[in-house]
Amino acid sequence: MRRSVHPDPEVRRLLLQLSVLPLGPGRAARLAAVRRDWQLSVKAFASREPVAAVLERDIPGPHGQIRLRAYIPAGTTAAKPVLAWFHGGGFIFGDIYTAGATCRALANRSGAVVVAVQYRLAPEHPLEAGREDCLTAVRWLAEHAAEIGGDPERLAVGGDSAGGGIAALVAQECARTGPALAVQVLVYPATDMVASYPSASEPMPGLLTTQWTTWIREQIAEVSDLSDPASSAVRTADLTGLAPAIILTAGFDPLRDEGTHYAERLRDAAVPVRQLHYPGQIHGFVTFDRVLHGARDALRRLGEELAVGFSRGFVSGVEPDLPPGRHVDRLLWLRPTQRWHELKVAALLLRERLDLPTNGGTNPTRGARSHPGRRRSR
Repeated sequence: MRRSVHPDPEVRRLLLQLSVLPLGPGRAARLAAVRRDWQLSVKAFASREPVAAVLERDIPGPHGQIRLRAYIPAGTTAAKPVLAWFHGGGFIFGDIYTAGATCRALANRSGAVVVAVQYRLAPEHPLEAGREDCLTAVRWLAEHAAEIGGDPERLAVGGDSAGGGIAALVAQECARTGPALAVQVLVYPATDMVASYPSASEPMPGLLTTQWTTWIREQIAEVSDLSDPASSAVRTADLTGLAPAIILTAGFDPLRDEGTHYAERLRDAAVPVRQLHYPGQIHGFVTFDRVLHGARDALRRLGEELAVGFSRGFVSGVEPDLPPGRHVDRLLWLRPTQRWHELKVAALLLRERLDLPTNGGTNPTRGARSHPGRRRSR
């Protein structure tokens, strides 16, 4: 898969705006600050579409409770397909809040109940802990989907970046031991923790730089052996019998080639694969749908492909290079509401930098530990 000569103009504009947020191993590499900065960037540039309902559950996990947040789309009262979604963040940051915009959009576009999973992160926990949590969540959904309006016979897994890598590994385990999956959705997935592909060494603008990936790997290496094949989906020898895959890649993404390589491995194993490629976009672009036309186009296509997968009408193939669709508004970044939204986030950022106390309304994760089963705001 190729990349454009330059990133799309909207991407260059976004990177300029994000440059005020030190997203990276700066500020003495304080992990808490990096996690907070990612929440702020999502708060500024990711939408939160209304859905019919949002439900929360705490389910028993291997070593404590696992928080789930289910986004219920509008529609009939009939049982809906279910997608378990694993957030991105290099295995060390991200949460069900930062996954919310993508989950809401996919729920509305696919008609599925999309369930975000709060899995354990490194370096507090090894990589296998996060995988255990995600697999536990999928197995719980297979038994309890009806409690959230879901159909356990139409179950899928998905995720972006690190979450995409976890989803690929969970799909492999489900093929071996169940439950059966209808489809897997892998958005610029991290499928290989060992090899260095050509795209990893290309000079690229974007959020995932060489400095970034080096620092992330250092955090993970404190608790996990990166060479363990169990952490790399592409290292699995036998990929036959896996659920059909929807794989999205971006041109300006260090993970581009490993995502493409995994798609090729799946095809070689006779697994149906639908690949969407955006040559002018960067790693993480799908999250920023407030300001990126490409993100909105990708969410629309992912939702449509997911709906087809749930209907068992999956069609393999590689889409031609995808520019933003013409149907979208090309003046997203000029909207006064978006400028006002960014101004509010800038105020939060300044308050954090000055270490001033925040009130209850400024923390994007406030309320994430509400009572299990509580119906949250739409």
